[in-house]
Amino acid sequence: MLRFALPILFGLVWFTTPAIAQSAEEAPPTAADQETVSQRPIIGPTFEEVIASITVDEIQEHVNFLAGPTTRGRGTLTPGFDLAAEYVEARLTELGLKPAGSEGSYRLPIELAVAGPSGDCFFEIQNGKDDPQRLTMGVDFVPVPGSSTDAIEGEPVFVGFAIDARKEKWEDLSPRKVKDKIVFAFTREPFADDKKTKRFDGLEATKHSELSAKARAVKAAGGLALVLIPDPGVFPDEVGPIPNLLELPMWPGGRARDLGRMVNMSGLPVASVSRKVASELFGTDIDKYYESILKRKKPKPLTVKGKIKVHFSSAFVDLRVPTYNLGALIPGTESDGQVVVLGAHLDHVGFNFLMDKGQMRVHPGADDNASGSAALLEVAEALADQKPKVDLLLLWFTGEENGLLGSRAYCADPLYPHDKTLVMLNMDQIARTDPKEMFLGGVWDSESWKRLIKKQSKRISSPLKIEMDGHKDMYMRSDQWSFAEKKVPAIFFFEGNIEKNKLYHKPGDIAESILTDKVMWIARLFAATAWAVAMEDERP
Repeated sequence: MLRFALPILFGLVWFTTPAIAQSAEEAPPTAADQETVSQRPIIGPTFEEVIASITVDEIQEHVNFLAGPTTRGRGTLTPGFDLAAEYVEARLTELGLKPAGSEGSYRLPIELAVAGPSGDCFFEIQNGKDDPQRLTMGVDFVPVPGSSTDAIEGEPVFVGFAIDARKEKWEDLSPRKVKDKIVFAFTREPFADDKKTKRFDGLEATKHSELSAKARAVKAAGGLALVLIPDPGVFPDEVGPIPNLLELPMWPGGRARDLGRMVNMSGLPVASVSRKVASELFGTDIDKYYESILKRKKPKPLTVKGKIKVHFSSAFVDLRVPTYNLGALIPGTESDGQVVVLGAHLDHVGFNFLMDKGQMRVHPGADDNASGSAALLEVAEALADQKPKVDLLLLWFTGEENGLLGSRAYCADPLYPHDKTLVMLNMDQIARTDPKEMFLGGVWDSESWKRLIKKQSKRISSPLKIEMDGHKDMYMRSDQWSFAEKKVPAIFFFEGNIEKNKLYHKPGDIAESILTDKVMWIARLFAATAWAVAMEDERP
């Protein structure tokens, strides 16, 4: 969005007791004795052992991957989200949990509304009288959301970063060089990864790295269009254009036509091409060119040889694309179709293209919500060998950051009727703010739920103070709200006052700095609450 250890005796089976144990001198047990032994129950983990199995080390391990460099912030409909999903699926498979999807899959198919490229999008390179070279969309080029939809043609020039910043001693948009031309430029800004430099505010991104600011600067200098190249600093291994722009999830009610107003590129046509394409077009190694201008500490424009022109169009339309939530089941022994839903959203904002104005900064999302997703994995492991009385459905949602899209899609077509859903428990952002406090939403008007959760907190000896009043605005900003709208009791496990979280939706939300102890205690309280309802028939 939004440490103690007890012996763990999972699956331990007692087949003998001191009263019937056979020593070397004793006679073999009688048939009656054997019948008595065979009727003894298999002893599984106790409540205390289940709770103690939720550990700091395993939580940290999960968060390290989910918020690590390979997932690139787990943006919805991105390869990074798929990697995170595969990680969760692998753990669920190891635990032997029953897939909630069809044909043995943990994936629950849904569709999302997106802004995607129209059939009119193209990018061509014309070299004199030769036939134009048309680039492959998604491989060599992508249109940039919010761009003007007008087709544009002109001579290309590579300027560096498309920045005019006299104060920073970097001016590469001379009107004499770019007027009536299509301007190629790197994403971000010069020295963005230099810890020692004071130019451009060091490692902190300035307004000059904003895609919209680059577009406006190009237009002010008389340029016809902007073509962005993924800079090697943030995209060292990227072989294509800027990633994750072809299918942009839209918020509820959002339309592709709204992107121009949000991104504010002043009506300039904008696209992105790969460094490979740029190298071939300008006859030089673009990676080495990048290194050279940073070493020189000043721009050096590149021009093309011959009569080469670039012709392209960027246009987005409203589409619907398939994606998925993840779901696993722990079947109940006497559920009669009843279920307890346990949830967390797996996605985050990735490069946060819209809200971060195209600054191309990865937002790892360790707190939001790798913490909740990791905690739900730990709860899944803790409860995997249990036999609850009612079904337990564990859900990892997609699209929460885009407007609760995954949970809304589930609630529109649920696996269980809403009137059979006893409660939905949701964890989102449980790893920061005050290490001694947490917030519980959705219980304002239910003294019985308050009593039950306070009882569980005391039962597990949690050191966290639980705030149960206020913050109703936050309650509407995570996936439990989708269930609450359907009149399902829905409880929100959250870290606390978000005003104290200075890393909320920031690139600094990294795995190394989360409050893992706090995550563990919230996860334990979450598991204890699920246990009370599903195992002990607590019905507030």
